[in-house]
Amino acid sequence: MIITNVAAALPGERDFRLVDIFIKEGKITAIKEAGTLKGAGGPNVDPARSADEEILDAKGLLAFPGAIDPHVHFDEPGFTHREDFMHGSAEAARGGVTTVIDMPCTSIPPVTAPHALEEKLSIVREKALVDFAFYGGINGHMKPEDIPQVVESLAPNVVGFKSYFISGMDTFPAVDEAQFAAAAQACAKGGRPLLLHAEDPDVIAEATRERAFIRGTQKHQWIDYYASRPMDAEMAAVLKALKLAGQYAKNIHIVHVGTAKAAIAVSERGATCETCAHYLAFDETDFARLGAALKTAPPVKAPEQKAMLWHLLADGQIGFVTSDHAGAPEYEKYTDDPLTAYGGIPGTGTLFPYLLSEGLFAKRLPLERFLEATSGGAARRYGLWQAKGSLLPGKDADFVLVDPDHTSRVIPSNMMSKSAITPFAGMLLSGRIEGTFVRGSCVYASVRLAAALGKKSDTIVNEAGMILARPGFGKFLTWGYR
Repeated sequence: MIITNVAAALPGERDFRLVDIFIKEGKITAIKEAGTLKGAGGPNVDPARSADEEILDAKGLLAFPGAIDPHVHFDEPGFTHREDFMHGSAEAARGGVTTVIDMPCTSIPPVTAPHALEEKLSIVREKALVDFAFYGGINGHMKPEDIPQVVESLAPNVVGFKSYFISGMDTFPAVDEAQFAAAAQACAKGGRPLLLHAEDPDVIAEATRERAFIRGTQKHQWIDYYASRPMDAEMAAVLKALKLAGQYAKNIHIVHVGTAKAAIAVSERGATCETCAHYLAFDETDFARLGAALKTAPPVKAPEQKAMLWHLLADGQIGFVTSDHAGAPEYEKYTDDPLTAYGGIPGTGTLFPYLLSEGLFAKRLPLERFLEATSGGAARRYGLWQAKGSLLPGKDADFVLVDPDHTSRVIPSNMMSKSAITPFAGMLLSGRIEGTFVRGSCVYASVRLAAALGKKSDTIVNEAGMILARPGFGKFLTWGYR
């Protein structure tokens, strides 16, 4: 395939460049200035290419590297009433995501041993529509002295390890200080980052008691939830994690940071962190109108945090943005009790479109930082940079085509995940995704692009677009993938 006349977001460039992108066997073979492709024998044409090679004229469109979402819960096997890999990866493709990294904790069995990883892989391999990788898990069931062996056995097939300081999952309990310290050392020596859900259980317990005293016997309100998980809980957990990690602090990665001071503390110690689109878009005052659709753990924070997080993302103290995709059915979300409603939103399909609109197009992020926030940063952190994360010859032909002259509204019925309960519903975003390509193949196409390509689908179709790949197209990736 050759993509012609496309304005591409190339690494190291401050603005888009009008180019032709040459693709063969799933890889980018060349990127050349547009306008010289004149047919067989033209200066931009490989004379060895076949005469029937597909040429897509992308005039008026922008090309971005495929987004990487390194924090999803696709819940398979074990919790597929909430999500599964086919629907989760379809929603990822719809949103311009070409690679996902799935968490180890929301599957049964959790990925804490090689046999569990093999079982999960045997199921996921047949369903994934985009490329995918896994994390291994470190949890409270493990003895500190056994953790190095867990890391060693899983490291060849995972790109990092996940742990919690507080957990609501019986199958994946939180670690204590000794377990976390052992994991930090073992992961650093094994060459894999250690990820942490950083909320301090003691701070949360005290805040919960305080809210219970204030509320008394009255019905729970949303303030009871977000006030019970304050910013102090995140800050205390981050400082404890960095102290316990000691000389291995640079190998720690804090997930879904919503508190600016916590992100600064992480950056000062040379560790890394991510935030999520919902922490950039919403704050605790939005619970009054959005309720359970906004509930995540940790919850969104005070209003001033949004602008501070955008600033830290723009200057690189926050490395990248993830979705923490974790949808759930209505009966788990709408329980009439803020404390029991399921915490999680289906965010992988809104991650890239939101950052494109409110980050790049709204000029909160320059092009270089936008590319790091959506693809490059995660590719570097998780050992995928050799083949993913940017538009360069030799890398996988993972890219997203965007029409910058149109807007797109977040319409739940157009989502392809199992759950469509999202706080982004109704939001109008600048830019419209026309196509998502994974290793040179169009996985998702808008109605317009599908017509231009002459494609139809028997996988997933809605009013906005369709999935063109078959389940199982996605490739399993490991650290150092080329």
